Amino acid sequence: MSVLLSSPIEGELVLVRVRIESRQLEDVLESLAELPFPVNPDLSHSGIQSLIEFPAFAARIDAVRKTLESFGAELTTQSMLAAIQR
Repeated sequence: MSVLLSSPIEGELVLVRVRIESRQLEDVLESLAELPFPVNPDLSHSGIQSLIEFPAFAARIDAVRKTLESFGAELTTQSMLAAIQR
């Protein structure tokens, strides 16, 4: 069975990972809430770092990067299909 995780307009669905200092978590989440699309984050913590993960279409990644650039956040993406197969 094949799964199609893409949109002809917005591209591939990807998993966005954002690493930040835990003290920035509330401000980062508030900024993500202001994006023009819904963000349903999954949070995990390790020491003084927090990891925020959420799905987004590839065409939206620039908006996410721009929103987070003032925080100095480390943002990476991975194909959602690869992420759910791990």
